[in-house]
Amino acid sequence: MNWVLTLLMPFLVTAQDLSQAKVYDLKSERKKQLYTLQVQVTPKDDGTRTEAVYKDMDGREAVREEGVIQGAQLVSYQITQKQTEEKGRIFVEGDKIKFEYEGPQGKRKSAEEKLKNPTLCTANFNAFVRENWDELAAGKAIDVRFAVWDRLETVGFTLQGIGVQEHNGERWIELRMKPSSFLIAALVDPIHLWYGENDKNLMLMKGRIAPKLRQGKKWRDLDAEVVYSYATKVETGKSVSK
Repeated sequence: MNWVLTLLMPFLVTAQDLSQAKVYDLKSERKKQLYTLQVQVTPKDDGTRTEAVYKDMDGREAVREEGVIQGAQLVSYQITQKQTEEKGRIFVEGDKIKFEYEGPQGKRKSAEEKLKNPTLCTANFNAFVRENWDELAAGKAIDVRFAVWDRLETVGFTLQGIGVQEHNGERWIELRMKPSSFLIAALVDPIHLWYGENDKNLMLMKGRIAPKLRQGKKWRDLDAEVVYSYATKVETGKSVSK
């Protein structure tokens, strides 16, 4: 039995899950594409690596997000926001979650708070949904903390399944993530996410995303519609569409 595991292990640890997405202006009915997104999830011996890269329509990288998770637990996350020349890092150390921020001209800030579970960010969000699928699909509301890199703090949200829709013969579960605080709710609309019931993949998201939109000389926060498609890439480099 051991030799069988030895033969399989290289393929298990190097298999990569790939997804791509088109990012549209939320109100354009998918007529105005703003960005592309590629997400790569790679299992490793010490945890799973995640990488998400947004590019504008000229192929320029706008935002890069990288994370390390163990199961559905966050280990670390970092973001490079090239549009605004900002960087952020979040990492868990013991019973603390720590934040580091670097802005234009090298401006630096840091903060920490007591870790409260579940604490989510984009790196471990889908893993958390999969781990809590039955409860969410049944409509149970789960209180979570979401780590916000540029605020240097976690923010409370309620994640809940709110319905089922049919899409090309497949059932999609709709989740809503709503801010717990009235103050945050006044700034950020609820985020809606649709997951395929069969494979639990994220298929569609409507809400706030990491890239921003240029408005005059400033960058403003952007709510968008993100439409995903999937492929699996193995060590040989061959891809098979899902």
